[in-house]
Amino acid sequence: MASPAPATVDELGLRGCLYLWALLTGQEYRLPIAQTKRMTLVAMGYLQERGVIEVPWPEARWELKPDARITPIEGLQWHLSWAVYEPERLVDALDDYFNSLERDDFTTAERLRLWTELGSAEAERFFEQQLLKHRFSGEWAQDIAFAYRESGVVLTVAQWRYCAWAAVRRGASMAMQHGPQVDGLRDTIYQEIRRRATSVASGTWDGCSFPPFNPQPESALGRGFVHRLTRLGQLYWTGWPSTEVLIGHGLEHCRV
Repeated sequence: MASPAPATVDELGLRGCLYLWALLTGQEYRLPIAQTKRMTLVAMGYLQERGVIEVPWPEARWELKPDARITPIEGLQWHLSWAVYEPERLVDALDDYFNSLERDDFTTAERLRLWTELGSAEAERFFEQQLLKHRFSGEWAQDIAFAYRESGVVLTVAQWRYCAWAAVRRGASMAMQHGPQVDGLRDTIYQEIRRRATSVASGTWDGCSFPPFNPQPESALGRGFVHRLTRLGQLYWTGWPSTEVLIGHGLEHCRV
């Protein structure tokens, strides 16, 4: 059951405002809402629970709702139910909220949590692309989220992308030698991600970093984080998620 809708963007909070900004921006400019469909569902579920949007879940779609919107990439239906702001002024209200955010311990900690979560989603998206490139199941991509949580190491997003690339190459080599249906292929790829992550974190290998050629995040959620909550730029990919990086680089150029 949805909670009572927040009375202001301040009550919606940093995370909710970022999710809503991403949903509206992705809808307007034909962008993926988030890095993965799973992350998009998390964001939309968060907004639905707070009475900001309606979604047809657990049904896949509404049969009769002419004012429903459909996310342009994921194809998910939703309806803006928050009437606190006029729809055409909502993005401006969100931008005003981002501009007014304090650089206190709470907002810095929340930015760091978001960076960690978005970094995991960025790595999963790249991993999925590599898996599909080599004709493996894209469903295996979620495995990197477990490695991200359980490896106990802190890497940059670009380094996680390298680990994903190297692990898929290891799996492709195994498939070429023993066939694509060989037992243990998925687990071999997963264990290779973890092995690479440990080696990269220990400094055993240098230069193991795959930042994208274009530092602009593909998803609206990534762009909102980089351009509204921080000014990380390339550091979104190449910086270690930490309070020090956020304070030293990611917040100093934020609009105030």
